[in-house]
Amino acid sequence: MKRAVFCLVVTGVLLMGSLAGAQEVLYDNFDGKTLDVTKWAGGQGADQGMVTLEMSRLIKNDTVLDSRALNLFNRSYANTESDSGHSTASTRIFFSDGSNIKTIEATVLVKKIQVLGCTANPDYATEVRVRIGGPFFNTGTPTSGDSTNDVWGQITVGRTLDSEDPVGKLHIYSRVYHCNNGDCSSLNNIGDRQDLGTVKLNKKVKLRITLDKGTKQFIFQKGNGDPLIVSYGVTDGSGPGGAKRLEVQNLLPNCPDEPRLAGYIDASFDDIKVSYLP
Repeated sequence: MKRAVFCLVVTGVLLMGSLAGAQEVLYDNFDGKTLDVTKWAGGQGADQGMVTLEMSRLIKNDTVLDSRALNLFNRSYANTESDSGHSTASTRIFFSDGSNIKTIEATVLVKKIQVLGCTANPDYATEVRVRIGGPFFNTGTPTSGDSTNDVWGQITVGRTLDSEDPVGKLHIYSRVYHCNNGDCSSLNNIGDRQDLGTVKLNKKVKLRITLDKGTKQFIFQKGNGDPLIVSYGVTDGSGPGGAKRLEVQNLLPNCPDEPRLAGYIDASFDDIKVSYLP
């Protein structure tokens, strides 16, 4: 029994040391008038058949955060050419050079969402979410524009149509996976989606993701809660650059219903902190 307790204490000390040793620095608190081109690159995308008519990516005053913050918004309409499967549309912002970033910490506020279903395709539940993270390393030799062998770590905050949570409650999940092809449409889960808790709509939450190559772990954390650890056994080679991001996404069932199915998410981000690999 004493040995088991000792192991737990040692593990806790090592973990706290790992977290404390990350040495995060403020990357951006969005107090300027416009986004900093030396820190960020914009991006957006939608699968074939989806239509994004409204989106934004700009700095705004946020009354809940009581500060200026990055606002990302996306309203998209479903692919009407099928009644099975789903499609995705995103508005995102990339770190200008994410190759050596090992920790991303952000204050996130999901302000508004729309999550509706499709009568013609009830098998896929609409999901809207924030996503933080991206590829942290490649198990081989990374190639620009090609995700093959990239290993992703991400935290999501959002809601699915089939959620049993009360209205206005969002779920927070972690996930780690290994991409098998160029666009990562084929992948292997390293750490299945794991639950980090919940947050209410229009309430801020601090989220953190860290790669610890020394222990071959991803460490996820919500606020000051207990860290959630995902170990990996793949080779952690060099890091791909430029694809770590802050993002809002609509995942909509392909749906021929009329009126056309739409989903949206409106979220703010503040106090972005990072730490770097040696």
